[in-house]
Amino acid sequence: GEMNLKVGDKDVNLKQVGPAHTHGDVLVHVPADRTVFTGDILFIEGHPILWAGPIQNWIEACDHMLELDLETVVPGHGPITDTRGIKAMRGYLVYIHDEARKRYEAGMEIMEAARDINFSDYDSWGDGERIAVNVASLYREFSGDTSEPDVVALFGLMAQLHKDRHA
Repeated sequence: GEMNLKVGDKDVNLKQVGPAHTHGDVLVHVPADRTVFTGDILFIEGHPILWAGPIQNWIEACDHMLELDLETVVPGHGPITDTRGIKAMRGYLVYIHDEARKRYEAGMEIMEAARDINFSDYDSWGDGERIAVNVASLYREFSGDTSEPDVVALFGLMAQLHKDRHA
């Protein structure tokens, strides 16, 4: 849900936006400072990893942040940013959703889809092998599978993709 607190003389708003990256994703907004602390909802200059989903919750979390009057955005991963960082993350999430959906509907296997998605717009972002987990999570979402992911198998997919790309 949401919770409003007073910390010293500042109002602090907590908003649960998960499950997205994880089941417990929360944003911390300090309106007077025009600042939001995003936790793992924001990965700046790095590919995020979709452990929990659904991805729409993550997109809506980005939309919520973009509605706030912000100057400073403190991500869970990467350097401090502004709303450009939120827009970049939102764009990435919409892109991988749409691209994974096309491949899911075409009957591509997870790793085939992960290798096939063009990430030239995100080449400068680190941890590109995370797309394997993201595609696997999206495929589970598309199929209606609500079971917990096999984390060990997903780390194996990431390791294989990393090895393939750096061979």
